Amino acid sequence: MHSTSSRISFFVLITMTFFLFVSLTANSNMIGDVDRDILDYIHGDMNNKFLDATAPVIQMMGDPHVYFATCALLCAFGNERMFETGKLSSAAFIESGFIAYALKKIVGRPRPPNYNLKETDSFPSGHVVLAFTIATVAGNQYPKLRAPLYIMAFGTAFSRVYLGRHYPSDVIAGAIIGTLVGVHATYLKGTILNISF
Repeated sequence: MHSTSSRISFFVLITMTFFLFVSLTANSNMIGDVDRDILDYIHGDMNNKFLDATAPVIQMMGDPHVYFATCALLCAFGNERMFETGKLSSAAFIESGFIAYALKKIVGRPRPPNYNLKETDSFPSGHVVLAFTIATVAGNQYPKLRAPLYIMAFGTAFSRVYLGRHYPSDVIAGAIIGTLVGVHATYLKGTILNISF
């Protein structure tokens, strides 16, 4: 028991250190310059009709409504493995959503200028956090689906930059956070599955 709580405490310490680091560096000039250059290339120079049509669809993997609906359907209508996946994903959804929301408020990074909205919630990308969270959780439950799930999650990250919604560092941080949360939920699988709902 002591070993388990020590490992959880270590995970929390590493995670919080990472969050502090990314929060402090999100608005640095060096990252800002690189971010703008990559954003300009992906959002501007790569513009084409195929990506214009597919990017809005691909990003749906990280949409909170789609994520939550998937969890609900798995829990309500799936077999035992699907129910477990839905339950683990639901717990991870709560954790990743809280972390993403808290970081958005702490960092307060404005969206890219071409987004045309004066929002200060660019860092990290919530869509990407959720996409990598579910890719990690579901990929652990269904190893044969791991590669397609991560390809879709990377597609979500690319789409968010392509559509001008986020800077590249927003989606990189989102991918790391989502993966960490997915690993955390998988590590606590036994505890989460013992919770009744």
